[in-house]
Amino acid sequence: MRLPLLLLILVSGLARAEQTCATPTENHQRLVFIQRNLSEDAQRARLWTGAWGAGYGVLTLGQLAAVPAVPSGDQVDLYVGALSSAGGLAALLALPLDVMTDSLTLDTLAREHPSEVDCDVLAQAERLLVRGAEGEALGRSWLMHGANVVYGLLSGLVLGLFFDRWVSGAVTAVTGILIGEAMILTQPFGAEETLRRYREGAWSAAKGPPSPTWNLQVAVAPSRVGVQLHVSF
Repeated sequence: MRLPLLLLILVSGLARAEQTCATPTENHQRLVFIQRNLSEDAQRARLWTGAWGAGYGVLTLGQLAAVPAVPSGDQVDLYVGALSSAGGLAALLALPLDVMTDSLTLDTLAREHPSEVDCDVLAQAERLLVRGAEGEALGRSWLMHGANVVYGLLSGLVLGLFFDRWVSGAVTAVTGILIGEAMILTQPFGAEETLRRYREGAWSAAKGPPSPTWNLQVAVAPSRVGVQLHVSF
């Protein structure tokens, strides 16, 4: 019971439903703020997922391709390394960040309500924001760091215990742990930041693109008279 309880405590602060509702105009402002920020975070999450997925794929295929080029006694190192990289790729694909799909749902929601937003629509948008923040918090939590360390150690122990290759096992374990930590530490956390700003009322300060302004002045010089038009965007 202790582990689920600790996990619940970890995410409960993020997962609190907002339960906010105001006028349709204010609700629309809130929805636009959430939708715009989640869309930006989803783009970063897709880039992060694609980059790390490609990296793990290259590591897996590269080690398998190098097997024929090394002595038969060392080939097991590459096989275990490839298996470890494939496991990292599988974990990345099996646990995608919710914000990548939730942002698409929110984009559709915003298109269906271009002006007035009722309380139910805003509540749905807030739930998507909370879920995205919760998923990012869990992905960067101590639980994921611990799972990464355990997985790296297990990969090294396979080489040590079953093949008596302790040096190679240590190298495999340390390398795998460092790569996994780099992936965790570079994971986007924009939904968490958006939720924090939303609760602080940053949505009310969000402004649309500035409208152009102009200023007309009469310029007088010793030899000529003219008109100056200044336009700023």
